[in-house]
Amino acid sequence: MDEYDAQVEEGGQEGLEDLLDLNEVMHAFGVEEWYNLGPTEPSQSEVLSLLVEIQGQRYVLKERAEGLANEDTSHRYEFRTFLQQVGIPIPSLRLTPTGEHSVSLGEDCFELEEWVDGEQFSTASPHSLSWVSAAGTMLGRIHQASRRYAGKEHRWPSEAHIGGVVQGYLNLAYGKAEASELSEIQALSVALTNWCDQWAAVLPAAMVSIGATRGLPEFHIHGDYHALNLRFAAKNVTDVLNWQASRWEKRIIELAAALFYFSALEWYNDSPLTRPLVKRGLDPERARLFLSAYGAIYPPVPGEAAVLGDALTIVAPIATINGPLEDLFFAEVGREASTIDDVMERLSWASSLPAWLVRVRRSLGEMWA
Repeated sequence: MDEYDAQVEEGGQEGLEDLLDLNEVMHAFGVEEWYNLGPTEPSQSEVLSLLVEIQGQRYVLKERAEGLANEDTSHRYEFRTFLQQVGIPIPSLRLTPTGEHSVSLGEDCFELEEWVDGEQFSTASPHSLSWVSAAGTMLGRIHQASRRYAGKEHRWPSEAHIGGVVQGYLNLAYGKAEASELSEIQALSVALTNWCDQWAAVLPAAMVSIGATRGLPEFHIHGDYHALNLRFAAKNVTDVLNWQASRWEKRIIELAAALFYFSALEWYNDSPLTRPLVKRGLDPERARLFLSAYGAIYPPVPGEAAVLGDALTIVAPIATINGPLEDLFFAEVGREASTIDDVMERLSWASSLPAWLVRVRRSLGEMWA
């Protein structure tokens, strides 16, 4: 019985149009018989991510994330294949009968990725500290392997470089502070404007510092290395997921972003919001564990550890808007008065980061070196 017949029996006519589209996708992969085991993402997600079974093996049928305009998507397949060959644990993709990694139907593109059973990162887990260390080790392994990758350089356009991206996020925040929905909540608007001003004051010097430091290692990075894109066993990373943001970049940018994700933020499987982990800055124990594990695999080159704080200054506003302040920028539901204090508390934490990074600049470099 194929998936079309199963759905007719279990769900009647509801969703048959989408079901026929899914059967067409599976047929393009050369699959005639398959079973729908349900979505892997929350039901409100607009991105298809469906657990399916094919001949006793489980896969995730998912829409491929859109890249930049005119981006050559072959890089992500060539790079991940290389990394698999040198021992980096990345789920395999089921190929089409003609050997393609994906299928395109209309404007949509789909992949069938091997399902992985590892645990998702949780700050509440008794393995949490071991996982922070394991994440640092794995990033070091990826970066060391990437140095040997002989494929062509996959560079994003200049407007997508980190300096342009962080400036775009600041512009977004300034616009949000002036938007009509916040103008009626003066304290929140003022706090967000202050957050923007704090970062605008320190970003130019940080970008100059990174640009003036010669010999910073550059190669292809994962591009989105955080807790939700890793799976774990008791003490090890078992799989590294979601390579769509892979590109040529200074490695210190990815190291700084990963350090922030694993030592500044909480990760709970039942929470829609990624909150700050400690009252101020980064958790020192987790930062030390992550940098020590990474540094044991790939230590800094001369002068690199000294600018880790500058790299953190550049990436922190981006990670903050996509994490602790995500509901402020992207929530579609109305904000109730009872949540204003919570948002203000998170904004206060975020606004204190620039000064905190100045104070711990030397310590961060020493943790790595």
